[in-house]
Amino acid sequence: MSVPGVMLDRKERRKLERRFTKAERRGKMKYIKYDPTFSAADGQPFMVPDPDVHVQKRARDKARAEGKERYDLPTIEADFSKAMIWFTNNLPHELAVDGESPRKLTPEDTGNAYAVIKAFQDPQKGYVVLEDSVYRWLVDLNKSEGPIAFRVTQAVVAERLEDLVKEEGVQESKGD
Repeated sequence: MSVPGVMLDRKERRKLERRFTKAERRGKMKYIKYDPTFSAADGQPFMVPDPDVHVQKRARDKARAEGKERYDLPTIEADFSKAMIWFTNNLPHELAVDGESPRKLTPEDTGNAYAVIKAFQDPQKGYVVLEDSVYRWLVDLNKSEGPIAFRVTQAVVAERLEDLVKEEGVQESKGD
Protein backbone atom coordinates (compact mmCIF):
# COMPACT_ATOMS: atom_id res chain seq x y z
CA MET A 1 0.00 0.00 0.00
CA SER A 2 1.19 3.49 -0.65
CA VAL A 3 0.19 6.97 0.30
CA PRO A 4 -2.55 8.01 -2.17
CA GLY A 5 -1.77 11.05 -4.26
CA VAL A 6 1.73 11.54 -2.85
CA MET A 7 4.86 10.94 -4.87
CA LEU A 8 8.33 12.30 -4.35
CA ASP A 9 9.84 13.51 -7.56
CA ARG A 10 13.50 13.07 -8.44
CA LYS A 11 14.37 16.55 -7.16
CA GLU A 12 12.86 15.86 -3.71
CA ARG A 13 14.52 12.44 -3.44
CA ARG A 14 17.88 13.95 -4.40
CA LYS A 15 17.39 16.73 -1.83
CA LEU A 16 16.77 14.11 0.87
CA GLU A 17 19.88 12.18 -0.16
CA ARG A 18 22.04 15.34 0.01
CA ARG A 19 20.58 16.19 3.43
CA PHE A 20 21.38 12.65 4.64
CA THR A 21 24.96 12.86 3.35
CA LYS A 22 25.46 16.27 4.96
CA ALA A 23 24.09 15.06 8.30
CA GLU A 24 26.31 11.99 8.11
CA ARG A 25 29.40 14.16 7.65
CA ARG A 26 28.42 16.38 10.58
CA GLY A 27 27.83 13.40 12.84
CA LYS A 28 24.12 14.13 13.28
CA MET A 29 22.94 10.59 12.77
CA LYS A 30 21.13 8.08 14.94
CA TYR A 31 22.05 4.42 14.86
CA ILE A 32 19.14 2.24 15.98
CA LYS A 33 20.22 -1.19 17.15
CA TYR A 34 18.64 -3.63 14.72
CA ASP A 35 17.36 -7.05 15.67
CA PRO A 36 15.04 -8.50 13.02
CA THR A 37 12.96 -10.52 15.50
CA PHE A 38 9.78 -8.69 16.44
CA SER A 39 6.66 -9.76 18.25
CA ALA A 40 3.58 -8.10 19.66
CA ALA A 41 3.47 -7.02 23.30
CA ASP A 42 1.90 -10.35 24.28
CA GLY A 43 4.73 -12.31 22.63
CA GLN A 44 2.67 -13.39 19.63
CA PRO A 45 3.89 -12.79 16.06
CA PHE A 46 3.04 -9.32 14.76
CA MET A 47 1.01 -9.59 11.58
CA VAL A 48 0.81 -7.00 8.80
CA PRO A 49 -1.01 -7.06 5.46
CA ASP A 50 1.00 -8.90 2.83
CA PRO A 51 2.76 -6.18 0.80
CA ASP A 52 2.74 -8.36 -2.33
CA VAL A 53 0.01 -6.85 -4.54
CA HIS A 54 -0.22 -10.08 -6.55
CA VAL A 55 -1.14 -12.06 -3.42
CA GLN A 56 -3.76 -9.43 -2.54
CA LYS A 57 -5.18 -9.55 -6.07
CA ARG A 58 -5.44 -13.35 -6.02
CA ALA A 59 -7.33 -13.22 -2.69
CA ARG A 60 -9.68 -10.55 -4.05
CA ASP A 61 -10.28 -12.50 -7.29
CA LYS A 62 -10.90 -15.74 -5.37
CA ALA A 63 -13.50 -14.01 -3.17
CA ARG A 64 -15.24 -12.56 -6.23
CA ALA A 65 -15.27 -15.97 -7.92
CA GLU A 66 -16.95 -17.39 -4.83
CA GLY A 67 -19.52 -14.57 -4.94
CA LYS A 68 -18.31 -12.83 -1.79
CA GLU A 69 -18.26 -9.05 -1.51
CA ARG A 70 -15.60 -9.05 1.21
CA TYR A 71 -12.41 -11.00 1.63
CA ASP A 72 -9.76 -11.44 4.29
CA LEU A 73 -6.67 -9.43 3.53
CA PRO A 74 -3.68 -11.81 3.35
CA THR A 75 -1.22 -11.20 6.17
CA ILE A 76 2.39 -12.08 6.87
CA GLU A 77 4.43 -12.31 10.04
CA ALA A 78 6.48 -9.12 10.24
CA ASP A 79 10.03 -8.71 11.40
CA PHE A 80 10.98 -5.31 12.84
CA SER A 81 11.92 -3.93 9.44
CA LYS A 82 8.64 -4.94 7.78
CA ALA A 83 6.65 -3.57 10.72
CA MET A 84 8.35 -0.16 10.49
CA ILE A 85 7.96 -0.04 6.70
CA TRP A 86 4.26 -0.93 7.02
CA PHE A 87 3.82 1.71 9.75
CA THR A 88 5.38 4.57 7.77
CA ASN A 89 4.07 3.52 4.36
CA ASN A 90 0.44 3.58 5.52
CA LEU A 91 0.20 7.05 7.03
CA PRO A 92 -2.05 8.42 8.41
CA HIS A 93 -3.47 5.62 10.53
CA GLU A 94 -6.33 7.48 12.14
CA LEU A 95 -9.66 7.58 10.31
CA ALA A 96 -12.62 9.85 10.89
CA VAL A 97 -16.22 8.65 10.86
CA ASP A 98 -16.70 9.45 7.16
CA GLY A 99 -13.58 7.47 6.16
CA GLU A 100 -11.52 10.57 5.50
CA SER A 101 -8.41 11.12 7.57
CA PRO A 102 -8.54 14.14 9.86
CA ARG A 103 -4.77 14.54 9.42
CA LYS A 104 -3.26 15.41 6.07
CA LEU A 105 0.25 14.38 5.15
CA THR A 106 2.73 17.17 4.64
CA PRO A 107 5.71 17.08 2.27
CA GLU A 108 7.87 16.74 5.39
CA ASP A 109 5.89 13.64 6.43
CA THR A 110 6.29 12.00 3.04
CA GLY A 111 10.00 12.83 2.88
CA ASN A 112 10.64 11.49 6.37
CA ALA A 113 8.56 8.37 5.73
CA TYR A 114 10.53 7.74 2.56
CA ALA A 115 13.81 8.11 4.48
CA VAL A 116 12.61 5.65 7.15
CA ILE A 117 11.50 3.11 4.54
CA LYS A 118 14.84 3.33 2.71
CA ALA A 119 16.76 2.93 5.98
CA PHE A 120 14.76 -0.09 7.14
CA GLN A 121 14.99 -1.78 3.73
CA ASP A 122 18.76 -2.00 4.19
CA PRO A 123 19.82 -2.43 7.84
CA GLN A 124 23.62 -2.39 8.12
CA LYS A 125 25.87 -4.36 10.47
CA GLY A 126 23.26 -4.67 13.19
CA TYR A 127 21.87 -1.13 13.06
CA VAL A 128 19.65 1.19 11.05
CA VAL A 129 21.00 4.64 10.24
CA LEU A 130 18.65 7.64 10.34
CA GLU A 131 19.28 11.33 10.18
CA ASP A 132 18.64 12.95 13.58
CA SER A 133 15.60 14.95 12.41
CA VAL A 134 14.07 11.88 10.72
CA TYR A 135 14.68 9.86 13.88
CA ARG A 136 12.92 12.49 16.03
CA TRP A 137 10.01 12.56 13.55
CA LEU A 138 9.69 8.75 13.75
CA VAL A 139 9.75 8.75 17.57
CA ASP A 140 7.09 11.50 17.67
CA LEU A 141 5.02 9.68 15.04
CA ASN A 142 5.14 6.50 17.11
CA LYS A 143 3.88 8.47 20.12
CA SER A 144 0.97 10.01 18.19
CA GLU A 145 -0.09 7.29 15.75
CA GLY A 146 1.60 4.21 17.21
CA PRO A 147 -1.27 3.41 19.59
CA ILE A 148 -3.66 3.40 16.61
CA ALA A 149 -1.45 1.30 14.35
CA PHE A 150 0.29 -0.98 16.85
CA ARG A 151 -2.09 -0.80 19.83
CA VAL A 152 -0.23 -1.94 22.99
CA THR A 153 2.73 -3.07 20.88
CA GLN A 154 3.48 0.65 20.42
CA ALA A 155 5.40 0.46 23.71
CA VAL A 156 7.58 -2.32 22.28
CA VAL A 157 8.27 -0.17 19.20
CA ALA A 158 9.15 2.80 21.43
CA GLU A 159 11.67 0.68 23.35
CA ARG A 160 13.21 -0.61 20.13
CA LEU A 161 13.54 2.91 18.70
CA GLU A 162 15.24 4.13 21.89
CA ASP A 163 17.83 1.34 21.78
CA LEU A 164 20.61 3.32 20.11
CA VAL A 165 24.20 2.44 19.34
CA LYS A 166 26.98 4.99 19.31
CA GLU A 167 28.50 5.62 15.89
CA GLU A 168 31.40 3.24 16.46
CA GLY A 169 28.87 0.50 17.19
CA VAL A 170 30.50 -0.36 20.53
CA GLN A 171 28.70 1.53 23.27
CA GLU A 172 24.95 1.56 23.72
CA SER A 173 22.96 4.51 25.00
CA LYS A 174 19.27 4.86 25.73
CA GLY A 175 17.36 7.63 23.89
CA ASP A 176 20.48 9.70 23.16
